Amino acid sequence: MSTEHLLSDIGVVLEALMGTEDEPRQEAEKHLRRLTIDQPSEIMLVLAQIGAQGVGGFQLDHRLLSLILLKRLAFKPLPGLFLNSTSQLATAPFDVVRESTRTRIETVLTAGLKDEMDVRMRKGLGNCAAGWAQESSRRHRPLLPLPPVLLDLTSSPHPFHRFTPFQLLDMTPTLLVDSVSDPLPAPQLAHILLAGVNDPSVDVRVEALKAVRSVLMEGVTGKEREEIGPQLIYQAFASLSKLPTNLLSHALVPLVDLASVHPHLYVPSLSTILPGLLSMISPPNLSQTHQFSPYPPSQMDFESWEEIANPATEILLSLAELRSHQIQAWEDGRAGKELVGLLIGRQSVSFDLDCQDWLEATKLDEEDEEYPVFAEEALDRLGIALGGSTILPALSAQVQSLLQQEDWRCRYCALVAIAAVAEGCLEELQPRIRDVLAIISPTAKDPHPRVRYAFLQCLGQLCSDCEGTMQTQYANDVLQVCLGLLEDPVTRVRAHSSACLTNFFQDVELDAFASFLDPLVRSLLTQFQAGPLYIQEQVLATLSNAALAALEAFVPYYRDLMDLLLHTLANATGESQQKLQGRAMECASLTGSAVGKAIFAIDAVKLARLMITVQNSLTSDDKRSSYLMDAWTSLCQTLGDDFEPFLPVVIPPLLQAAAYTPPKSDAPLSSFEDSPTDIEDTLVASNTAEVDEKVQAFENLTLYAFTMRGKFQPWLMRAMELSLEGLVCAYSEGVREAAAFLVPGLLQVAKDARVWNDSPSNLIEVFQRVINAITKENDPAFLALLYKSFTDSLHVIALPLPLNLSSQLLKSTTAHLNAIHSARVDREAQAPYMDEGDREIFMEDQENEDSALDQIGSALEMVLKYDHATRGGGGGDAGAGPGDTGAGAGAGESGESLREQVKKIEGIRTAARSRGLKGEEYEG
Repeated sequence: MSTEHLLSDIGVVLEALMGTEDEPRQEAEKHLRRLTIDQPSEIMLVLAQIGAQGVGGFQLDHRLLSLILLKRLAFKPLPGLFLNSTSQLATAPFDVVRESTRTRIETVLTAGLKDEMDVRMRKGLGNCAAGWAQESSRRHRPLLPLPPVLLDLTSSPHPFHRFTPFQLLDMTPTLLVDSVSDPLPAPQLAHILLAGVNDPSVDVRVEALKAVRSVLMEGVTGKEREEIGPQLIYQAFASLSKLPTNLLSHALVPLVDLASVHPHLYVPSLSTILPGLLSMISPPNLSQTHQFSPYPPSQMDFESWEEIANPATEILLSLAELRSHQIQAWEDGRAGKELVGLLIGRQSVSFDLDCQDWLEATKLDEEDEEYPVFAEEALDRLGIALGGSTILPALSAQVQSLLQQEDWRCRYCALVAIAAVAEGCLEELQPRIRDVLAIISPTAKDPHPRVRYAFLQCLGQLCSDCEGTMQTQYANDVLQVCLGLLEDPVTRVRAHSSACLTNFFQDVELDAFASFLDPLVRSLLTQFQAGPLYIQEQVLATLSNAALAALEAFVPYYRDLMDLLLHTLANATGESQQKLQGRAMECASLTGSAVGKAIFAIDAVKLARLMITVQNSLTSDDKRSSYLMDAWTSLCQTLGDDFEPFLPVVIPPLLQAAAYTPPKSDAPLSSFEDSPTDIEDTLVASNTAEVDEKVQAFENLTLYAFTMRGKFQPWLMRAMELSLEGLVCAYSEGVREAAAFLVPGLLQVAKDARVWNDSPSNLIEVFQRVINAITKENDPAFLALLYKSFTDSLHVIALPLPLNLSSQLLKSTTAHLNAIHSARVDREAQAPYMDEGDREIFMEDQENEDSALDQIGSALEMVLKYDHATRGGGGGDAGAGPGDTGAGAGAGESGESLREQVKKIEGIRTAARSRGLKGEEYEG
């Protein structure tokens, strides 16, 4: 097979693709696609020859591009290329060409791996060869020529040769198992990896660490992992001290992945691992005088240190979360205690002393990308992982000293550290709240505004996390200090005082704040009038919560606030005021809900008219959209039947949003990227703002259906069609869940409106499609939701199922129960060989299966209940079932009664529940 005649054509294509002009690139893509369809064997071979052997004398960049094209083209189905001309199903070039062509291409690639001297070119070759091996393996066609070459390269005197085997093992960790006639024993594979980890070349060592990660995660069995894993982990950490600092972060990242999945492999080496990791995360000094830890400060600049500290911290946190007992047992909890100081130290040195930008900021709803959130999040995780008995003593020792420091950053970080660990340390923190408040209260008058701000952050977090303790035992203290800070000279502190009150009002009884309600509302209204915009937005959020907490006690303030809100909604029409308008709608609807329909009714009409004006002016990505949807639902719940006139305004946009379907994407060849192929990737790729809005639309339609019942009838048919389509939505789990909840609500609408009494075919259609969705569903979690939707729907109509539907349901249920039973039996057999990650996944699967088993039981009970009530002599007033022909609704083909069939199915359900994994983590 000669390819010389194609070199000129391919050269033109490569040149165009390397260019910057779009039109020539697009033409080159089309031309290459046509050539590949016409001559797949020749095109793939010439690309391999150019890339791996330098045929044609092309430049290095052109050769690398040819390898990228080969990897992309070979395995992607091409429209117009068919394996069978009759079916005309698009096929990948790899699957069309002869085996001899594949073998020749592989010979070219492996020869390139042996002979190529350019380091950059070798990496491209390795990437292409790994992709070829992966795709061959998926087709159950082992790439036999490659492993011998890799084994030879491990003993090469050239580092760039030794690099390649580990590059390929990283990308194809089963290569030495499924692409050889005799799989390499685990100890021999470990020997190769250990040689790489201790290689004289630092580049080889880093690549070997990546290979260790991939092999331990995907390339060996659970038993083999236990055999070779701990030693590999020990040697991996031992090798870190021999690496230059600029490569250390690259070496740590693979160890992060392993720690999050197989932490038990780290346990035998904790005495070696932990001191090294803790020393790595000691931050640069940066003129700090406080001693945060016993480790000397890093001598690197902050950004270089951060690249190492981030993965080192992540490993420590993963071990703390997944192996908390062993971490706490090591030297009496030393790791956790020292990590507290190190994280606070990191937070402290992350700030600039100058706060002018912070003081002058006006758009607080935009995420501050400069804020050092890493340490706070790490402290939160650490507190949850190790608990207060370990964390609080270490934190207390730090806080006592930090609050005495002149540097405001120390005082700030002490306060936010308390806020960060509060949730995880709640059990031990609750009895000590009084002491905590005594320690932090002086900072409410700290001379630095960011410290006062941090005090409010800490106080608000305690209000949120401490399960009502702050509201029941320390309400006066909280409200007194917040009232004072609502008058703070710094606007951002005043806004944060309002935010702290928002947390306080979320979980509080009126008695706790009744005496403060008047001064608080007056102060908040004053702050609103004074502005700026961000404090106005926050004040309205706080007043919403205050009204909901106060209920009828808020009536004296209702008029002034509602007039303000209606005025704001009518006049704050600028683009920068969209969020303020949204907050005004939210506050008005919730305040109306708090004081009740009798007081709110007249204003509700005014509010609805203003909301219609806003709705008619919405633009794409409008900040007011979600506020508007929520305000309408709140208004509906408050007004009840009197909301009916507004349904024609509210429901059509929801139906439009619920009807959204993501456009199909067709990635161009020029992207040179692998497109998502499995359903999980597709779900992630489709998780857009429009899909989120679709989910919210279904949720709101459910609320309107259940609240308005028969009055929702004009939109029943369209909403039902969308919900039934949503049950089998392939691109969003959220849509499927929301649609499942909507179906019974719409059946209630039909029942109350009496619109389907003479059209039983509509009911049959609904149940047929719900049962069809149940039949096709394989995910136990969603299967449980579908059965619940079925049960609730049957409860609404209170009629027996027709014979064909009950038979289909029972048949599908039997199949699902047998599948669950079989999966659990398989897990029992696999249990001795499972690693921790697998076990955790399987435990979650069993919990989802338990939920499905429960809902299946409820569904069977409901089927029997209405069949018996209507046919079993129990009388009942439900009447005949939809489409009933007079035969017993549960009679099976064998003549068994419905009750007998259900009894058999219940036996399968009981047997399924009794099988599976057992353990302390699982309470089936």
